[in-house]
Amino acid sequence: MVVDINTPSPKSKTMLKNILKTLQETTDVIVEKATELNDVAKEKIHDAKELTKDKVLSLIEEWIVILPNLTRSGFHISSFGVNMSLNPCLMVEMMGKTSDFDEEKLLKLMEEFKNEKSVRLLLNAIKSTIMMHKKAGLPTNDELIVKLDVKLSPEIKVLIGKPSTV
Repeated sequence: MVVDINTPSPKSKTMLKNILKTLQETTDVIVEKATELNDVAKEKIHDAKELTKDKVLSLIEEWIVILPNLTRSGFHISSFGVNMSLNPCLMVEMMGKTSDFDEEKLLKLMEEFKNEKSVRLLLNAIKSTIMMHKKAGLPTNDELIVKLDVKLSPEIKVLIGKPSTV
């Protein structure tokens, strides 16, 4: 019996068609699942953006309520602004006297605001700045400046003395 290996048998043709059909079906399922995953990912990203924006706006609202308490603690607000963009930001500059924020008063304020995480962070930044200023042996300056940027990644800057670049 002579078998021509260049000409596929009907059985081989059927098997090849079945393999190609299975590959096509598998490809279709993979494309469908990838599309579903893409849609779910888009939804999740949109939801995350909304939650992030809501979180930032909530933080801004929190600071709006806190600011009057800080003015009663010895600060006056020298600058106030809001930046509305994809990442909203509340910008506040407060000024006070370094001598009004000695260690005893800072401890008293920390106790008063023990349930306010944001205020405690601010007070710790002030305390750390004053301590490092003293440790560095720098001349005493009674001008205390706090710059607060409330945004996705909040920033607190505490300065003793006015920088020449402002």
